[in-house]
Amino acid sequence: MLDVWRLKLLVQFDTLKTMHRVAEVMAVTTATVSTQLKLLETQTNSTLFEKVGRNVALTATGKQLVKQVRPILDELEEVERTLNAPRNDDRGIVRIGAFSSSLQTLVVPAVTQVKDQHAGISFVLSEMEPPESLAALSSHQIDLAIIGYIGELMTIPDELTAIELGTDQLQVLLHDRNPLAAQTGVSIADLREQDWAMEPQGAYLTDRLWRLCQDAGYQPRQVATFQDYAAIRAAVQHHFAIGVLPGIAIPAHLPHVRAIPLVPHQRRHFYLVSRRAQARLQPLVLTKQAIQGVGEQVLQ
Repeated sequence: MLDVWRLKLLVQFDTLKTMHRVAEVMAVTTATVSTQLKLLETQTNSTLFEKVGRNVALTATGKQLVKQVRPILDELEEVERTLNAPRNDDRGIVRIGAFSSSLQTLVVPAVTQVKDQHAGISFVLSEMEPPESLAALSSHQIDLAIIGYIGELMTIPDELTAIELGTDQLQVLLHDRNPLAAQTGVSIADLREQDWAMEPQGAYLTDRLWRLCQDAGYQPRQVATFQDYAAIRAAVQHHFAIGVLPGIAIPAHLPHVRAIPLVPHQRRHFYLVSRRAQARLQPLVLTKQAIQGVGEQVLQ
């Protein structure tokens, strides 16, 4: 019989792409992961990995085994959850990964509602950018992911399912003494000579804004790099820089600040993503319903 632990490592590798990342997620050494996967090759009498340059990748046989194993591991996870809560479906831990603004505006209000009504359900929340949360969901590190994309949703694995929650729109934050603050809409080209406050490179919104600026023929003059939106808002309030933020990250009233739509409109779509195999688990059903309810109130 195939070893379930080794099969889990194999599926993790398919999602995370390196043995080092698998080791981090599974809290073991890279050497342990490598050894266990070699034993799986022996056990299956198959070549599951091949060298690609300096890296290791799955062979066609390895990919086929992952495809067969994923639904089996999902079923085992559901059996385990059922056994751990035989008397009460409204009990369990729900792990959610989401980007910062959706955590604050959607997830925290929703899980608070669920906890108030179902004391047996607890939550673990993690801040994650969309690509990171999708990988964590596929590798069973979390149970739900909130992701946001401008434009079409990226292709997601077959074992995942996505529900659109709504949209918001990117807004340009300007101090009220900025000459552009008198406009009803601001284009990327209008911001060529401005000082910018942004998140670090690699953040989804920052990368998107850099691409828009480069398409307009310039690089943004990024004078401030902050990890959170509150610092960006503060930089605008003190007339140090401008910022571009999604609508749900902007309070209704910010002294000395105007929020003006970025034109052409950059509309961000929010999705709630889960694993298909967990569709009937009551704690997840209740949590998804709560998040959708909050989304209807705060998103367009």
